[in-house]
Amino acid sequence: MKKPLAIMLALMMALCVAPATAFAEAEPTTSQASKTTPEQPKLDEFVSKSKTATNLDANYVSEVTLSLPSAEEKLASDVVFVLDKSTSAALEDAALKMLKDLKAHVKNTGAAVKVGVVIFNKTANVVAGLTNLDDAGYTEIEKAIKTEVKSGTNTHAGLLAGKKMLDDDQYVDADRKYLIFVSDGITYIFNENPTAVAWRFGKKDKDNWASPDNWELKYGNNNPPDDWDTRLNEVGTQINTQGVEYEYAYKGTPTKETPLDKKTVYANSVDKALYLTKQVYEEAKKAGYNCYAMAAEGDGGKSYLWGPSFMSYLAGDKKVTFEQIENDILYLVDAGSTVIDTMGKTADYDFDFISSAADISLNVGEKAYTASAKTEGLNANETARYLFTSDGVTAANGSEAPFVLHYYAKGADGAGGECFVWDINVPVTNFARVKLTYKVKLTNPKTAPGTYGAYDWDGSRHYNELYTNNSAILKPVSNNVAGKEQEFNKPTVSYTVSGGHYHPDPTPVPPIIVNPPKTGDMTIWRSILNFLGIR
Repeated sequence: MKKPLAIMLALMMALCVAPATAFAEAEPTTSQASKTTPEQPKLDEFVSKSKTATNLDANYVSEVTLSLPSAEEKLASDVVFVLDKSTSAALEDAALKMLKDLKAHVKNTGAAVKVGVVIFNKTANVVAGLTNLDDAGYTEIEKAIKTEVKSGTNTHAGLLAGKKMLDDDQYVDADRKYLIFVSDGITYIFNENPTAVAWRFGKKDKDNWASPDNWELKYGNNNPPDDWDTRLNEVGTQINTQGVEYEYAYKGTPTKETPLDKKTVYANSVDKALYLTKQVYEEAKKAGYNCYAMAAEGDGGKSYLWGPSFMSYLAGDKKVTFEQIENDILYLVDAGSTVIDTMGKTADYDFDFISSAADISLNVGEKAYTASAKTEGLNANETARYLFTSDGVTAANGSEAPFVLHYYAKGADGAGGECFVWDINVPVTNFARVKLTYKVKLTNPKTAPGTYGAYDWDGSRHYNELYTNNSAILKPVSNNVAGKEQEFNKPTVSYTVSGGHYHPDPTPVPPIIVNPPKTGDMTIWRSILNFLGIR
């Protein structure tokens, strides 16, 4: 019964999940190679990458592939704008310029980008759901961004709608989702259905008037707090203490008012709107989305100084620009990044790198780069060098080729393990996968009958024997700034000896998983598939 059950469950999984779309990929153009890099690189975050290996063939050879982004990641992105009704025309134009640039890259690469637009006043107005960023879609998105609405400011409702739009698209990976929040931060309404607090402050004819003035009437001025964390923690305590009994529908009639003598210790509409806005923004970040808070310039920010200060607080006190956001969406790592790959070797086994241009290949998207060996002018201890070139792609900073592989038979220092250093001399985009494929050979296979090692094509099972490589380390760079080193998973191979000879089985085909987790997160999935008998 096990196999039929496995088949039934596999079919159910396939039917319950939307089919994946295959996106065409293409190489970076010269203009991409010279593109301005991020102003605020996020290099300590996870860089999508993978390493896979075929099982040993009859000659004990395995083919290994390094991929940036990961071979499992879909080349699709979502961008959602959450815009204040008072967003300036200048910021709208800057956003549209960014989208025009992205549209050109989408057209050149075949990757997928969808854009949604929420404009909020007293409520969240979804003026464009997630729309493909092509020529027709751009026209619709442009119209949405230019939409004018009036009355009220409810940042909480705006972010709720923007986050929901991203949440609802289960096809796109979380780290490929971008939430762009533009506002002057001057908010005083909250909840999806606009709500205010009946907060008394003793001003004639305006006892329950929800407005930005609530801030000054409680705190004595319109200055921001010295510490936003402390202020919002205090507000959170006040909200928990008073509950919702003093709340009412915005523009409606309150039924119960906060006591006048509690005005300094009770949360008012501005307090709660800011508190909930920050809460949703942090939830979006925890979900893995790329979040940006940009202060919209306007006259209101000159009077209510706490508003722009709040936006700066959400942004981590860093200036955010659409140029930066564009680069974050486009680029995975910058020119100057390297990978150091050390061949697998222990006292029990030894894998050799097959140093031949015919056995090494590099692709960017579906474009194969030409490999050529260089024999003169090698570095100290360098055994061989391979240059990878393509028409129309220019390496940065005067490098000799867009991609270069330096092979060291005895280690880069002449005494270490066999390795190579892969120089990446052009930006790697999120829209076209870069794949370096090479071969290694097991030089000392066992002859006694038995099975040796265990096959793990992408290193996700974390076996501890017959590694094709002892390590592969990515050293990312962005805007000439080196980031945190990151290690690829380590694939392992296996072989069985009988009658004194190795009889290779067909290379196991990795299971096809719709919407798979990224490399490094596959363990649970593999366990489930193994339990079901699906290989």
